[in-house]
Parts: sequence; C-alpha cells; structure tokens
Amino acid sequence: MKNSLTYLTLFVIALAYACNGPKSATEEALPPYINVSYTVPKDLSSDASPELLAKFAWEELIALNWKSSYDLSQKRGKPDTTWNFSQSGAYPDLLVWETYAHRSELRPYYGQIQPFDNPPHYSFGNQPAPIPGTNARFDLFNNLDESNEIGSCNLYAYDTSQMVLYQAKVNRYEYDYIQQYYGDSASLAQAAARTQNNINTLSAYCPECPTNCDSPQEAGVICLPCGGAENEGSIEVKTAWRMLTDQDDHSRFYKDSVIYYEKGNDGEIYYKNGVFGLIGIHIIHKTENYPTFIFASWEQVDVTEAKMEFILLNGNAQPTGTPQTVKRLHGVPPVIDTVNNNVHALLKKINMESIWQYYRLIGVQSRPVNSIEEDPNYYMANFVIESDSTLANFHGSSIGKPFDGGNNTLYNKTFYNMGGCMGCHGATQLKGTDFSFLLDFAGKPVKDPDVIDLIPTEPSPKVKAYILGIQ
Repeated sequence: MKNSLTYLTLFVIALAYACNGPKSATEEALPPYINVSYTVPKDLSSDASPELLAKFAWEELIALNWKSSYDLSQKRGKPDTTWNFSQSGAYPDLLVWETYAHRSELRPYYGQIQPFDNPPHYSFGNQPAPIPGTNARFDLFNNLDESNEIGSCNLYAYDTSQMVLYQAKVNRYEYDYIQQYYGDSASLAQAAARTQNNINTLSAYCPECPTNCDSPQEAGVICLPCGGAENEGSIEVKTAWRMLTDQDDHSRFYKDSVIYYEKGNDGEIYYKNGVFGLIGIHIIHKTENYPTFIFASWEQVDVTEAKMEFILLNGNAQPTGTPQTVKRLHGVPPVIDTVNNNVHALLKKINMESIWQYYRLIGVQSRPVNSIEEDPNYYMANFVIESDSTLANFHGSSIGKPFDGGNNTLYNKTFYNMGGCMGCHGATQLKGTDFSFLLDFAGKPVKDPDVIDLIPTEPSPKVKAYILGIQ
C-alpha cells in the first residue's frame, strides 16, 4: 500500500510538471503580435489577409512614432535607435514623422526645393508675420496650414468652439524624387499632363510601366518610388489637430507645439504658436506589391465624444447651412477591432503609459475594388478627416462628382470605381499625380495658409481656388 501511494504521488507530480512546467522551445520562440521596431516595414505579401494588413499598418505607425534623432543628427525622418517604447513617459519629444517635409517645403511658392534635411522652412505666396508683440517661432515641425477637409467641409469640436486644423507631410523618398526630377512647377505640370494623357490612351503611366512602379525616367511621368527590398518607398502623412479643453482628458492625447494662423484686424494673416492635441492620422504608403498605396487611418479614441460638427462648403467655396453633427456612416470591420485590442495590450505590456493605447486603427485599404461586398473597408473614412457624406460615402470620379460611380483608380491596366480614401486619392491618380493631392495644382503652391476661425463667412483664397480646381 505504501509503494502504491508513492507511485501515485510521483505520477501526480509528473503530470503537474507536464501541464505547468517550463515552456517548450517553440513556445518560448513565439514572436510578439507585431514587430515593435524603428524600422519602417517596406512591403508585405501580395496576398496579405485583412489581419496582416492591419498589423502592417500598426508596425508602420509604431516606426513613424519612434523618437526622432533630429536633435542629435540633424537628419529628418530618422529614428533615434538608442530609444525604445519601454522608456518611461507617454511619448518622446519629437516623432520621426513630424520631421518629414511639409507640403510647403515640397512645393515652395518661391525658390527651389531645398535639401530634405534643411531645418523647417515654409514658403507661401504671402509670407505671414508673427502676431505683433509675440515671439512666435516659424521653425516648428508642425505647421497646421489647412482648416478644411480638402475643400468639402470645415470641422469643429464642442459645438463649433474648437476648429480642427490639418497638415500634410512626405517622407524622404517621395521628397527626393520630386526634387531630383520635377523640382519646379513647370516640369511637374508637364509630367502630370503626360501621365494623365498616357492613362487616358494607354491605361498605364507609360508604355514601359504597366505596374505603376519603377517607370523609366526618360518616360517623363510621375511615378513615385515603391517600397520593396531596398527602400521604404513613398509615404505621405496627414494629421488632424485641435486645441484641447477642460472637457478633454489631456493624458489621452499626443500633444505638441504647432504653428497656426489667425487673421488680424488689418486683414493680414499672422502666425502663432500653441499646444494642440493630435486627433487623427492618415498614412499612405506605396509599395511594390501594393502600387496603389496602402491606406491606413487612425483616430484618437475619444473623438466621438467631443460633439464634433461640420459645415459644408458648396461648389462656389461658400459655407452652407448650419453645423451638422458628425456621424460614422460605416462601421469599423471586426478584424480591425481585434487587431487594435491585441496591439493595445502589447503596448501596455511594454509601457503602461504609452499614449498610442488611446489611438485606434479604423481601417486599411490595399487594392482597388468596385463594391463594399468585395472589401468591408470600401468606404474607409476617418471621423475627423472625412467627416461629411461627400467623403465618408465617396465612390465617384472626383470631389465634384463624389457619388457618380465613375472610374477613379487604375491598377494593372484596369480601371476601378474605388470608394473611401483610396478612391478619393485615385481621382488624383487619373489626373496624373500618382494618388497625391500634394502634387496637383488646385491651390498649390499655396499662396496663403488657412486661418483658424469659428464659423467662417468667407473661405480663404486658397480654399476657394482649391475647391474650384478639383471639381
């Protein structure tokens, strides 16, 4: 009996060890849910699932939200490789994407495009002065010179008490491509016209470039660099910001000092500095496997609680009607929410203070299709960047014809009626600027930055030119 008890005890101990003992080498080697790295992912497989696309989007956001090395290296778009997300604090002082080139650096109103690594230098047709009596700086990296959603509407928080402002930036690869080949407005316009003509006649950017990647320079078309084995490709980042109020939990927002603009009593535009909160992020990334760009968009998680309202701008560039409440017209796909939950859990495990646990991916678009049945992200729209129905329900041939079901995107010599962000940018592709609003001539180069305002009665000259130009 004693021996039986001994054997039984040993069996129970062995069973417990087998169930709860050390993890196997395979278990120990399991990778994290996503790669938390300062290296921007260059591409992913051409048949990537919605989950893999969402994970790719988060990996690029994390890399672009890495601490910038600019203060040490004076190199823009470069990470500080000695920093990591586990370090204390919600976020570092300066992020990699913040040091990307502003649209007024890419398309200066006066002079030539300067080298990418030059300090911030903003060129407008009417160069603003600082508010009299202030020491406002004009060399900050965040320059909020846009006050509307590409001419469709103005957006406000808390019953129009806080206006949402925007900026757009490009990475080194896109910037250097334009500087090297189309560094002045005349050559850029010629290339856009040639590209548009080729699309209309050949269903391609040029005879030698059916895939929208790696067009020979002698073709003289706009074909932005694609990410792949050797480089990260072209990236554009658009961000939405506003002043925070006592109604906001400031600890849940990325905040930074910005340049913004006001109109003085003398009618002149002046620049100011202030601390704003980041409420929306768009990243578009051109890669070899996804030459129509991968479109990814994030919102700060509290935006739907901030009483957001928009005022439409009509075809004559005039505000119309009264403020309307922003509503989400299309839900976020469940797979995106699942990825968000897993990434947030990982970020909190690395650093409980990480500010990015309060930002959520709302969608990813990777290839053009013709209907929501083919892609649940067909109408992908950010709550604070595409707020009205023109943009949230976009599936048209242009902003002026947002619902006509016309062709707006070209991929592998086939035209599509794509919706949402990709379809909207695709309308610029068919006009010859490779999905980039920053390269068109609707109000660019920018003559005057937009001013912050409550409910405006008259749009700025830039807004009016822009709206009329893209119809």
